Amino acid sequence: MMSITGRSICMALAVALAALHGSDAFSATRTKSVAPSRNVFTSKPAKSSSNVVPLHQNWWPVALVNTLDENSPNAERLLNKDLVLWHDGEDWRCMDDMCAHRFAPLSEGRVFQSNDDTNSRRCLSCSYHGWEFDSQGSCTKIPQALDPAKAAKSARVVSYPVQIGAGIVWVWPDESSSPFAETVPLPISPMLQQWEKEYPQSAYQREIPYGYELLAENVIDMSHLPFSHHEVLSSRDNGVNLPFKMLSLDEKEKIWEKERSSIYSNATESDKVLPAYQVEIKQGEAQFSDPIFAYNLMGTNEADENSTSHLGFYPPSHIRYHRTPKSGLSSNTELFVCPQSAGKCRVIIFNPFEGGMKKLRIDATKSKNRFDFLSNIGQYLLRKVILKTYMGVNNHILTSNVFDGDNVFLALQGERLAKNRLDYTDYLVPTSADTLSKIFRKWLDLAADATRSTGCKQADNIVEAAVGVSLDGRSPYTAVPEQSKRELLDRYNSHTKSCPICSKAVSKLEKREKILNNFALPTFYGATGASLIASILSVSIESTSNSLPLKLIAKLSTRLLGSCLLMSVLSVLLKSRVEKSIQKFHYVEHRHQD
Repeated sequence: MMSITGRSICMALAVALAALHGSDAFSATRTKSVAPSRNVFTSKPAKSSSNVVPLHQNWWPVALVNTLDENSPNAERLLNKDLVLWHDGEDWRCMDDMCAHRFAPLSEGRVFQSNDDTNSRRCLSCSYHGWEFDSQGSCTKIPQALDPAKAAKSARVVSYPVQIGAGIVWVWPDESSSPFAETVPLPISPMLQQWEKEYPQSAYQREIPYGYELLAENVIDMSHLPFSHHEVLSSRDNGVNLPFKMLSLDEKEKIWEKERSSIYSNATESDKVLPAYQVEIKQGEAQFSDPIFAYNLMGTNEADENSTSHLGFYPPSHIRYHRTPKSGLSSNTELFVCPQSAGKCRVIIFNPFEGGMKKLRIDATKSKNRFDFLSNIGQYLLRKVILKTYMGVNNHILTSNVFDGDNVFLALQGERLAKNRLDYTDYLVPTSADTLSKIFRKWLDLAADATRSTGCKQADNIVEAAVGVSLDGRSPYTAVPEQSKRELLDRYNSHTKSCPICSKAVSKLEKREKILNNFALPTFYGATGASLIASILSVSIESTSNSLPLKLIAKLSTRLLGSCLLMSVLSVLLKSRVEKSIQKFHYVEHRHQD
């Protein structure tokens, strides 16, 4: 049990963190206020004015719930920290992936129902010596002890707060500040709150072969879309000047209110989280400057002079695009980034749009029309038939195409930086298109300093995972040239294997391929061969005999041969199509030169 002194220290930490998270300048704005306090984490007075929160004292998106196994421990990594996620029968739990005994990984253990009648929750057992731990990380049994339960009281594994939001497991990876965690809301938009309930299959998760710092810098940069994702999201012809304007707090509030008051939203004021930094393309110019509007993929993003385009950064992990086209039906691109270790990270992405969602309120500004019922039928079919199908596998393959457009050259960018001893301060960034990328990098520097100033023993490891370089200058990117293009563009291990949507789809395709290989093709080839022999014999018989039955047999044999040849050709084509479909889940060649 925590002592009075321990509680006091935790409360002091919570108050200090509240002051940091409440800053408008360098963190997401919250609605829940905490009394301001001196920044006890910043040892350097010069840095205390920035009020940037240490990296490990935040909620981080670790994994999609549907990629995890509820009946086994799941090994994860966040900010160079090895974690184990497991389900105790009621809730997801997170602990250090390290047994209190000899530090064996608990992720190699097992989850099972304890024999303790006083505890209905499952426990986590280490596979090395069978030590058992409850959902709070406390050891409940040491089998080797004379009194297993009594001996266990002195052992525990560090556990961390967990939340589930938008189908994502969020972890607060700092035990010392955990009392404050529940007061910090997750940066989930009103649109995504509703979208994830209707289309959970649309969530996409992928392991990225470069670090958090390069990925965040990339996805926060709208100007790369026409070039990196030519003919996927936009076109090179749409690469123009981006007249960004940095928004004030009042302007951010208006955008939030617009999202909250949408008839597709049921968000309340308590859900409000504002971006620390947000830009907009000036109204009247978005239809020409925003590459997504200019390209108008599938005709869903037609824009006019009233269309708006916003881009925001919600430290430490969330980037959000918010667009409102001519139709007035807004759409978002919402990315969540998890820094695993230096040069490795994970991304989770959603693309919600109001046109595909159920209306939660009546539009008071719209007059009733006798044809509204037809519109309602169309909306229902769109949501329940078209989008329910498309937002699964097809959406995932398209998203894989998008990330393939960045993977090779961003990994090599990291290698060039490391090899030539360069960093982001050496970039040439003369245009407004780089506004948010520059701000992100400055924020990251301040967050790294704030992390080190906490005195946390793992501070250097935490910072290394976020900035991609260790204190002694070592960089994981020096190993990038040893990786093949196929490894950098690998889809199976980085996405398909852990995705329940895509793994199920590829499993069905592989069964179909097996049937074609083992049954259909040999059968059709055999039938074709037999028909060919029968046709030759029939023709021979027909030329030497005037028997009517033999002539009919000859004609039937010839027709059967034609049918078998046609079926064989169709089988070969079907097999080729199945193989190409399977390949999309493994690896697809990507060339920017095309």
